[in-house]
Amino acid sequence: MKKCVLLLIASISLTSLIFSKDITPVFSVRYDSLDDAIAVSDAIGLEMNLGGDRFTGFDTDGNDSRIYVGWQFGKIGFGDDGNGGGKYTVGATYEILDNISMDLDYVYTDDSQNIRLGIQVHF
Repeated sequence: MKKCVLLLIASISLTSLIFSKDITPVFSVRYDSLDDAIAVSDAIGLEMNLGGDRFTGFDTDGNDSRIYVGWQFGKIGFGDDGNGGGKYTVGATYEILDNISMDLDYVYTDDSQNIRLGIQVHF
């Protein structure tokens, strides 16, 4: 019994050390194609705070998905556009309130290029 309790304490300590960073769910409302007909979509994902104004995460709207990294105001990402093609984003993020931020991204896919505005809520 003592061995099981010691093993349990060791595994909990190791798990808390590995996953000690801030991981928060993120809900986004996106306004795609600001330079053309605006299309509104929503997305959900996870974002991890790496410390020192650095962050990484992923998001999806059920069709396309992306993985992104950012530092202070800058943000870059890559992923799948939902049709098997690549999708690349370069943009900026601005914190409006403690848990609400605004993103402005240039989205490049194999077929199109557009500008996307997103409002994110961090839980």
